[in-house]
Amino acid sequence: MFMIKLIASDMDGTLLGSDHKISKENLKAIKMAEEKGIDFAIVTGRKYEDVEPFLKEAGLKCQCVVMNGAEYRDYDGSIIEKVYIDKIKAREVIEKVNKKGVALQIYTNKGMWTTETKEQALEDTAHMLEIFMNISFEEALKIAVNHPEYTSLNYISDLDEFFNSDVEIAKFVAFYDSEETTNKVKKELSDIEGIAVSGSFHRNIEINNIEAQKGLILAKVAKKLGIEKDEVIVLGDSFNDYSMFKEFPISFAMGNAIDEIKAIAKYITDTNYNDGVAKAIYKVINE
Repeated sequence: MFMIKLIASDMDGTLLGSDHKISKENLKAIKMAEEKGIDFAIVTGRKYEDVEPFLKEAGLKCQCVVMNGAEYRDYDGSIIEKVYIDKIKAREVIEKVNKKGVALQIYTNKGMWTTETKEQALEDTAHMLEIFMNISFEEALKIAVNHPEYTSLNYISDLDEFFNSDVEIAKFVAFYDSEETTNKVKKELSDIEGIAVSGSFHRNIEINNIEAQKGLILAKVAKKLGIEKDEVIVLGDSFNDYSMFKEFPISFAMGNAIDEIKAIAKYITDTNYNDGVAKAIYKVINE
């Protein structure tokens, strides 16, 4: 018999339902687990500023792995572990991708930056919303104009100046018009050592330090907390969850997960829009 001490869940396609909120049933199950002394952590590709509103709305206070493992935040949102991208590697990434006529947005300790023009950034934000909200590109474009992912962007006019500043680079991200563009960018970056290239969707790309993967940083922190790997449950659905499923033996793939995740999961729960996280937690508690 094992004792579970930590439940770690991805957000998009996992914890969040079709309305992009944490459902009442998922929240009820999390609270029940916490009452039994089990910690809950969110593990996501999003930056902390995007996660915090969900925590406040749900009344949750939990640890968070953000930006795919670039940062581990404690219950108060303070950074307790960070794994950023070396600036030489980061510059190589930018230059290679820009050669292909596409660009990336850059998550840093000094906000979000991009080498894109405002027009390109608006289109990329619209592609993101199109995927997340399952709406047409035209509808997404209208929303994107006032969306924080667009309005909070800083624009890089001089790469030398940017890299000579005290900025630290946590993650690159982009949403593209097609899977073909995504694959083209992935291929271009395949020979750069020391980076991990993943994605939450078929039409996006996420780039981190190779050590900044969800599973690796979660394993590191679990060890610090004295938690064994078989005392952790992980839940996810997509490419950037793969490292969690490789690191931790007790894993739940969502019913809507990609085949690669389902293939290595110990269990398969229901879909994200049918309280799959809650059902996985109830299974664990009941057993």
